[in-house]
Amino acid sequence: MATDKNVTWSYNNYAEKWAKRMREGGGSAHKYLEKPAMYGKLPNLKNKSILCVGCGTGEECNYIKSLGVKKIVGIDISKRLIDYAKKNYPDIEFYVMDMEKLDFPRSSFDFVYSSLVFHYLKDWTKALKSIYKVLKNNGILLFSTHHPMKWGAEKKRTEIAKKRSKDKRWVLMGYVKYNDEKKYKVYGDYLNVRKVKDIWFDEFEISYYHKPLSLIIKEILNSGFKIVDFIEPKPINSAKNKDRRFWEIHRKIPLFIIFELKKDKK
Repeated sequence: MATDKNVTWSYNNYAEKWAKRMREGGGSAHKYLEKPAMYGKLPNLKNKSILCVGCGTGEECNYIKSLGVKKIVGIDISKRLIDYAKKNYPDIEFYVMDMEKLDFPRSSFDFVYSSLVFHYLKDWTKALKSIYKVLKNNGILLFSTHHPMKWGAEKKRTEIAKKRSKDKRWVLMGYVKYNDEKKYKVYGDYLNVRKVKDIWFDEFEISYYHKPLSLIIKEILNSGFKIVDFIEPKPINSAKNKDRRFWEIHRKIPLFIIFELKKDKK
């Protein structure tokens, strides 16, 4: 994860509930969209050395290990998340480590995997260069992060009623113009970098950074990586029967983006 102290505190404080949530497969966003898309992009990793950046409680490391890799290492900035990872998967190497300051020798890994971590960084440059350094030539970085269209939107909600069925939430990106030329209302802010304070799962206080896609692309290219692929995943078909509302929304509105980057041989 990132060096932001507020993010580290949030995950340390929420670690036990996060571990339970991950053991249960996460929510619909994980089960039916991000994980299937990320796992579907994994190449043949047999006998490869893998680094998982922002590994949390280790479930993804355990999955990747099952693919016949030579070595899998997980790092996260949250000590309490790493404690859970070590406890649950004692045969995997886990370290508390800053993704902007990876403490591994140059060219240590064939493949780097990072799920939903980069949005905790205001500037991705240091982290990308740090990962670039520890990758072997022709190595691949596969990572997912917030889609700036959705996460740059303005979020509104009613006060939570005693009956949750009465609770309403809006995610808005756009504007309203009135016949009066001086009257207008803008919802969301796509083009400007900003820190967002949010509450997930009705109790998890967290903060992350929004930035436009143009800046994301610029920071990737400035790090030396080549963009191999760019994906805006939709929910898998099984989501239609498991969580119809999620499926209906996110087959039209993007939630995450996935980048596949390559360290070209110099």
